[in-house]
Amino acid sequence: MRFQTRIASTFFALSIAVSTQGQATAPTNLPPAQPQSAALPSGMVQPALSNVQSTTAALDISRWKAPGEVRAATQENVDSIQRDLGNTIPGLLTQADAAPGAVSPSFALYRNVDALYDVLLRVSQTADIAAPSDEAASVASALQKLEEARSRLGDAILGESQHQEAQIVALQTEVKRPPAAPTPQETETIVNDGPVKATTKSTKRKSATKNPAAKPPAGTPATPSN
Repeated sequence: MRFQTRIASTFFALSIAVSTQGQATAPTNLPPAQPQSAALPSGMVQPALSNVQSTTAALDISRWKAPGEVRAATQENVDSIQRDLGNTIPGLLTQADAAPGAVSPSFALYRNVDALYDVLLRVSQTADIAAPSDEAASVASALQKLEEARSRLGDAILGESQHQEAQIVALQTEVKRPPAAPTPQETETIVNDGPVKATTKSTKRKSATKNPAAKPPAGTPATPSN
């Protein structure tokens, strides 16, 4: 019951995350994607289901030492198991294998296997007190293998749901985080004062020739030349 409640809460959280994701940019710090397990749901439970099918089909309930109504009820349970294995579970296995990372198809398969386990448990309890020892042992063995397969499938679903919960928490944190303020960029202003005039040596020389030597004041005798 606690396992089913945990899965239901995960579905609710997923729906909230989907509604908020459309209003936010893509998060950048989500947990890395969980590596896909090599074991598909069918690989976890199919061997045990095949064993249950062959074991219950081989039972001769008419030989069991029990009242007629007990044998009739047990036969009805066996027929229900056979119908479930032949009609319902194959489709659930196909859907779960087609989406190994999705919780919903695997959980639907888990619920069916869980119900199958309960029916087989009633058959096993009756076999312990009424069936021949070999048939009782075979049913008990099939029940144990089904329990192990159910546990493996449940652990896989729980692990996937916990990973999706971590992604939801990271997504919600990213949505609530305020956007970072843009960093101001320094700008450089360039003033164009026009071309700069180059001053050459020839120009300097011309300037020097335009300034003749100062004349001596009047009355000053001229210096005789040698």
